Amino acid sequence: MARKLIHTRTITVKVYDEGDGKLELEGRLDDEQDPNESGYFSQVRKGDDFLKLGTIHGMTVRYRVDAKTSEIIKSDGEFDVRPHTGCGAVLDWLPKMEGVKIAAGYTQEQRNRFGGPLGCAHMNTLMQVMANTKGASGAYYIPKDKEAARAMVKQRLSEGYVNPAINSCHMWKPDGPILTAMKQGRTAMDHDI
Repeated sequence: MARKLIHTRTITVKVYDEGDGKLELEGRLDDEQDPNESGYFSQVRKGDDFLKLGTIHGMTVRYRVDAKTSEIIKSDGEFDVRPHTGCGAVLDWLPKMEGVKIAAGYTQEQRNRFGGPLGCAHMNTLMQVMANTKGASGAYYIPKDKEAARAMVKQRLSEGYVNPAINSCHMWKPDGPILTAMKQGRTAMDHDI
């Protein structure tokens, strides 16, 4: 049997600085199958408002997050393409994530509020990637201007900012090359580290 593509999952997460001390995280998950190959589209219900040919799941989750504390202030979303009409019920449960901090313990808090029969497996996957991406955005975003970048690093260190990348890999261990360089006034984006 020749190799053939049977399923594609695409996850995209965008992080916006709202300019008011808040971040907006917008995550999107789409599950797709070729409608000419998949029996799903010929054997499952047809003509529903929430069914799009070729797409099984299409959902968006948004978090409004306090940039300093990482607390989720608002959580909402859309489930515009769904395999079953009842899948949309999870949208009413998204506010359960409000008050959760995207920090150590987030995964367990998310599972307690939205895991298994309390939520949706696909939305849980998306929410995990969103949390990871929030960390990456904070860890790696710096102003383009080197002096502004150095000033930001200095300010963050004086405020006790804990970079979410710390202990995420060998380069970011506390006594590793990146943090050592940052303590010397360099930025994480200096590629010769």
